[in-house]
Amino acid sequence: MFAKFRQKLPGPKATAFWTTAATLVTVYRYNKRESTRLLDEYKQRASHAALETIGSLDTPRKVHVYVAVPMSELGTRRARQHWEKYILPVFAAGALDYEITLVNETETENGVERVIRGGVHRLVADEIKDRRRRQLESEDDNEELRLWRAALDERKLENERRELKNKLGVEPGMSVFELWKEKEYPGVMDIVAIGRETWIEVVNGVSDGAVGSLNMEIPPLVPLDSEKSSTPEPAKPEQTSGSEQAPATEQAPATEQSPVSEQTPATEQSPGSEQTNTNQISGSDQTTHMINYDRFDNHSMVALPAVAYIGHKNLTGWASVPQRIFNFFHDQQNVDEYARQALQVVYESTRRGAHGMEEIEAMGREEEELESWRDQPSLDIVVDSRVADCLQIYDTQNDNAPPLEN
Repeated sequence: MFAKFRQKLPGPKATAFWTTAATLVTVYRYNKRESTRLLDEYKQRASHAALETIGSLDTPRKVHVYVAVPMSELGTRRARQHWEKYILPVFAAGALDYEITLVNETETENGVERVIRGGVHRLVADEIKDRRRRQLESEDDNEELRLWRAALDERKLENERRELKNKLGVEPGMSVFELWKEKEYPGVMDIVAIGRETWIEVVNGVSDGAVGSLNMEIPPLVPLDSEKSSTPEPAKPEQTSGSEQAPATEQAPATEQSPVSEQTPATEQSPGSEQTNTNQISGSDQTTHMINYDRFDNHSMVALPAVAYIGHKNLTGWASVPQRIFNFFHDQQNVDEYARQALQVVYESTRRGAHGMEEIEAMGREEEELESWRDQPSLDIVVDSRVADCLQIYDTQNDNAPPLEN
């Protein structure tokens, strides 16, 4: 009887297969359970911030999350998945309002697509520079700047109306236009940088926005689709022997888009307008006006946003395959690291002054040792010393958030 029972037992190969499969499934299920438990623990710690009361006139906190294209990638898909898996649940549990900007700029050269860096830098710098401009406009002696701002706001409003008309195909009503227009946050939004490449662009943008030039160009009018389609094509001149007549038709669209032809009376008659720089664009009659804010700049430091770094170790290439397999079965270490960093941003009490340029440059430096950073253009941190002395950061490298209450 024992011999018959032994014949029904699986052979050594089948036993090894099912033992390995059961072990892998067990390890994976254990990893999922522990990862969920860790994430729930950080979410519970963040939920205490959601229960804090604020005054009826106070503005709830809001952060601006910037995500640049990770190294060796052509899109933000992996960075977005990283944000949704590890960071967003903690922000949601802490009722932390956020605005996320995914910056993905690429170009194709000789059939090869590559990423253009600097988009996050430009957005951060423009936001801080605009705050500096509005501070100068609020001063009593700068009536000229207020006139320029009125003309600039009118031009931007008209461009937004034209863009919406091009999307809808009809003239938008004021109710639709106000609904489509995004309302500005009244305070200063702190900045969250996901990944080392985003961190470098953010701190460089903060420095550029704090001490860079404030001169700005009045944007040209956005052409309407109806104007493009209704513009008749000029007749081609007949060519005669011995002479060729060049078609003089390139000045018509330049006249439609010229900011001078659509300039408001307040802008044309503003005092000191003859001192603004006027640069002729080569090859057309379009005139570009630069508003000279630097003449009024007293170089005072505005309130800068605090900056938070949250890591993103993007594993690409064949050399990182073993680490990716290990993370598949042991992901709780990533949950513990990234969710803990997100928790520090939820609590404003973790914000402190940066310990000089050394700490700013060292933030996330271990990511540069990954395979994805190999053979990639180097990114350098260039921060003015005045900005480094007053820059506020969130201490995401340590766990200083309130502990979980029993």
